[in-house]
Formats: sequence, C-alpha cells, structure tokens
Amino acid sequence: MYRSSIIVFSALSIAFGMSSVAIAASVFPDVPQGHLFQEAVEELVRAQVINGNPDGTFQPEESVNRAAMLKMLYKAKGKTPDPLSVRCFPDVEIGSWYEPFVCDAAARKYVNGYANGTFRPNDAVNKVEALKMITTVFDIPLEVITDDNREIVNFADVSLSAWYTQYLLTAYNTRVLPIPGQTGAHFGPQDSLKRGEAAAYIYNALHADLMVQRNQGQSSYSREARSSSYSSAAVDTTSPTDTSTSDTDDSDSNDSVTGVMEESLPFDRSGKFVLKQSVSYKFEVSSAKTVKIDANLQSGQPGGITCRLYLVEDSGFSDEYFLGFEEGKNCHINATLNPGTYQVQVQPSQKDTTFMVKAVEGTGDGNDGFRNARQLDANAERTDILGASDLEDWYTFSLTSQQHLTVNVANPTELRCIVYAMSDVDLASFSGPQCNQGFVYPPGTYYVAIGRKAPLNAQQTYTIKLNK
Repeated sequence: MYRSSIIVFSALSIAFGMSSVAIAASVFPDVPQGHLFQEAVEELVRAQVINGNPDGTFQPEESVNRAAMLKMLYKAKGKTPDPLSVRCFPDVEIGSWYEPFVCDAAARKYVNGYANGTFRPNDAVNKVEALKMITTVFDIPLEVITDDNREIVNFADVSLSAWYTQYLLTAYNTRVLPIPGQTGAHFGPQDSLKRGEAAAYIYNALHADLMVQRNQGQSSYSREARSSSYSSAAVDTTSPTDTSTSDTDDSDSNDSVTGVMEESLPFDRSGKFVLKQSVSYKFEVSSAKTVKIDANLQSGQPGGITCRLYLVEDSGFSDEYFLGFEEGKNCHINATLNPGTYQVQVQPSQKDTTFMVKAVEGTGDGNDGFRNARQLDANAERTDILGASDLEDWYTFSLTSQQHLTVNVANPTELRCIVYAMSDVDLASFSGPQCNQGFVYPPGTYYVAIGRKAPLNAQQTYTIKLNK
C-alpha cells in the first residue's frame, strides 16, 4: 500500500484507506462550485483515492476502466493486494501497475473473468459491474429481492432476473445510490461509469457499513426515494446501532456490537460482530507511548480477523495509520504513538463471529512508528532485522525537489513494505509510490514501513536502499 491507500476517518466510521491533502474549494476548473459531484470529487481527492490529471483538470465525464475502478476501491477500503497474486488472466500485463489489484481481487473472488478467460482491464467499467465491485470489496452483504422491496429496482431497463439486480437493490438499501442527478425510469445498467459518478459511488460507499442492518428486515427505500437528493444519502451519526461506552464493564459480554465506542487505555472488550461489519474503539494518548493491541476471534470461531490503528485528525483524515499483523485468528499491533486521538478498527472475514480486543501500554525496540522512524539516505543501503515479536521497522526521507527514486527492499514476498506520502506531498495522478518500483517522487515527506509476514517467533533479516 502507498500514499493513496492511507485510511480516511469520518465521524461515522473508519472503513476505508486514504490520506489527506490540503486543498481549497473548487479544486478543478471542470468541477466548479455547485457541480453535481463537487463534494464527492474533492473529498476523495483530499483522501488521494482519486486524483486530477497533469493539466489540472478532473474530466468528470471520462469513463473509468475496470482495472482503475478496482484500484480506487482498494485504496478507499485500505486493502493491500497480495504481491504473490500475479498472472491471473492472459490479458493482464505482467508487472503492470494494475496486476496486483486485479489478481488479488480475483483470488479473493471479488471479480470474475469473462467466459473466454479474460478480464479486459482496459475496458470501461459499466454501472452494475462497478456496483458489484463495491459490494464485494467493501464486504457489503447482499440484499434478497422480495415482493416488498422489488419496487426499489423497478426500472424500465432492469430485469428482476438479471445477475446484477441484487447488487442494485443492495446499493439503494445501503445508500450507495442514488447519486446526484440520478432520476427517471431508466437506470442504464450497461452504461459506462464516468469519473464523476465513480467518485459519488465511492463517496457514498464509505458510509455503507453503518447503513447495513440499520433497518434489518425492512426495506430502507421506497421506489419514490430513488430520486431523493444527494444530501439524503448522508448518514446520521446517531445511528441506533452505535454502542457508546457505558459506566459498566462489558468486557465479558458477547452482545452484538457495531459502530465506534469511546474507551480509555487500557481496555479489554469482547463482543459479537454484526455480519461482517467493523467495530472501532476510540481512545486518547496524552503523551508519547508504545501501545500494544491484540484482537482475536474466540475459540471455535471460523475465519480470521483484521485490525488497524489510525490517528484521528481534526480534518477527519489521517496520514498516520498502522496495519495489524494477522496470524491465524489473531491480529497484533505494537506501535509507538504521538499524543493524539486514535481509533482501532477490527473486522471479521466471516459474519457474526465473536471476538476480543485488548489494548495496553507496551514496549518496543525504539523503531515502531512514525515518531521514531530512522533516516533513509539516498544510495545508502541499510541492513536490519525484524526480531522475534517485532512487527515493523520504520524509515523516513524528505525531498526538496522532484526526483525519480526506487525504494528497494530485499525479500518483497517475505516482507510487507508500504510507502506513506504525507500531507505535504502533492500526488497528481492515479498512481502512487510503491516499494521496488521506480516512481517520480514529488517534493515532501515520506515514511516507509517494513513489516513481517513470517510467524511472530521468526527473525527476518532484510536490506533497504533508496536508489536514485
């Protein structure tokens, strides 16, 4: 994962990967004040999920291809493609920027190829293909079409028996749809998705996790509501499923929980996931310290669990985040934190599983986060060791001018490597810096995290070099 994969926070939930960029209103001349997609475009540009073109325009009417749509969704959701997922379709170019996203998505069953075995990465993605990608990448449970809710998808050009109709229904019931300007009796399922529309789809999908099960067993929309205004797609922060902290200690409770809960370090909580929805715990760090977080599924539960830790910025976006090390049914984070407000998010791979989360003050090796990253000098190779139980090592470098560089790390299949571009970096394209790939780095501040993939008791030696 790189700069454009950094995780975004909203007041509602933490469910997607992005980063912030300081930009003003009316960022693009072709997406001016009052444009249908201005809010969505500018919010996602701030988060580096989508970006403008070198000429300073956004081109909201241009089509999005299938590979680019997948990459944007991975960036929005904060997913990192497995570097071992390669050579998945004959028309997916080996070593291309999109190969890991397409092949990882295929491995996870997010997407399927065509009947002839191809993927067609450069073909424009149509509206319903995009909805399926959003539903699968964001882990949104599919709605079942019934006599009570079928009117929601009663468009003149939509068949109730079509493969995509459940995805369309789910999009309405989770408020991924409607988007601005979407009215009338026709939906246009085979129409190519435009860049502005893609921004609106993703912008709305960021809130979808909290909408699932909000009216469980009921239809969230009527046919008339399909053409409701864009503002009606906003989610009320006082969701009835939100489980705020109470005065009682519920550490032994396995009640279903979702949303964001306020906590104080240390804390030890347990509960039951609602379907595959994430659960987040928010806490304050008053002074710099190392925090150890362990999340695990309770004995006998199927699947796995992910965990992520984010610094919550006043702007609602975060440049600093930590990905947990996943091992079986366990997920671990050990990070040295700057003072601030943090939120740890846990999410299951299987629905309705029970879990435990424990956060305590821990110890580190002096290089466990942004705060104590080591300086990385150009063309100077460093050799280091991830010792037993050491989860990550951190490095940093700054540039005063644009340079073509490669962050080379030995054993990329055995180690996780992430380049973080901070808020003083202006990335003006869909691609961002990745380890072991040449990139034209704009001026600004960068961090590199080297994480383990081997079991906790293994010692991993590696080299890292910033090549000009």
